[in-house]
Amino acid sequence: MRKLAGFVATFSLGMAAVVAAPALAQDAAAATVDLSVGTKVFDSEGAELGTVSSAQGANVVVDLGEGKQVTLPANSFGQLEKGPTIGATRAQVVAAVDQAAAGNEAKLTAAIQPGADVRGVNGQAILGKVKLVAADGVVLTTPTGDVKLPRNAFFIGQAGLATSFTAEQFAAAMQQVNSAAAADDAAVAAALVAGADVRSLKGAAVLGKVKSVSADAVVVTTPGGDDVSLPRSAFLMSPAGLAAAYTAEQFAAAVAQATGEPAPQADATAAADAAAEQPAN
Repeated sequence: MRKLAGFVATFSLGMAAVVAAPALAQDAAAATVDLSVGTKVFDSEGAELGTVSSAQGANVVVDLGEGKQVTLPANSFGQLEKGPTIGATRAQVVAAVDQAAAGNEAKLTAAIQPGADVRGVNGQAILGKVKLVAADGVVLTTPTGDVKLPRNAFFIGQAGLATSFTAEQFAAAMQQVNSAAAADDAAVAAALVAGADVRSLKGAAVLGKVKSVSADAVVVTTPGGDDVSLPRSAFLMSPAGLAAAYTAEQFAAAVAQATGEPAPQADATAAADAAAEQPAN
């Protein structure tokens, strides 16, 4: 199972919540209504409701703006001279969407729990299990490793907790993740040689030099001459080269714990890391 310390993949899905609004019957037949993608849709008062973002089979998704979408049956649309319409006001539709979204969010929170099965978008294949729920995403355990997905990648389907991936899409994405992680691991292995500089997580400050390497640990000699043993999994490649997954402050604390006295370079490395976060003039 791939450790998350060295490489955590995040899929940015950007999937807006799509919820169902009440079907509102129209007299005109669906076949006479233009519901092509990009078409503007109007409410019962003639005000603009939104734009058709997709139309597949019997369902039409209308983008309401402000990150809100609604799915309506195609036969709920009528035709005005200026475009398709539905038998409800925009305020009514938005209220229905917000109410449904609130209910779905509560169900989602209850469902995203460690150990829960996560299914593909079609609800048939189980892609993995929830391992950890964090503020910045949800970590799944899968047959090919752990992966972090943003919370908005999940929804409640008919079969339970699901993501917006099909099984095939998820497998392809995991293959890319694992290939990238393997390449990163190979680069770290090549860089972990005696005498190599070890930089901080941001890559700005040199924390020390590699003294020795074993299968599980790396001994780093700090500028003050102290030796600190770090787990092998804490190392990664930054744009500046070999780095440890510690900020300057965290590394200084590790040195202090190991030696019983403050690391002499703690202030300098912290200043370097702070400078690295400042925007260039």
